[in-house]
Amino acid sequence: MLNDLLKNKNVKHYRHLRYLASKHDGSVIKLRFVLDPFSFVFLLSGAEQYHIVLETLDTEEATYIWHIDKNPLLFPEKIHAIDQDLNAIRNKGRQHFLENHPENFSRIIHDYSEERKGFVVWRDMLEERLV
Repeated sequence: MLNDLLKNKNVKHYRHLRYLASKHDGSVIKLRFVLDPFSFVFLLSGAEQYHIVLETLDTEEATYIWHIDKNPLLFPEKIHAIDQDLNAIRNKGRQHFLENHPENFSRIIHDYSEERKGFVVWRDMLEERLV
């Protein structure tokens, strides 16, 4: 499904989604999506932590990242908590979610002034967080 959507290079986060898809660790969890706004949920694996990344397809919203330790005993619990966060975002909005100061969470604001430069800056900021 993602590949079909990314055939259209006019999608706002085309480069971001292609990059995240190339880094997604499908051996741990399957690629997921959220309907409102239409977004994908990726799992990126760092040396010490997993990083759950929410990226919208075509809206001007920040990239949301949850950071969780690579503890197999706690992983299901942490994924469940992130699912609850995603539900809160959908039901109450992003601003409400952010006002509650979520733990082990960060976000990257997109720069749309120059498409290529904005992507490179975004990618570098993301890679800095992948510990």
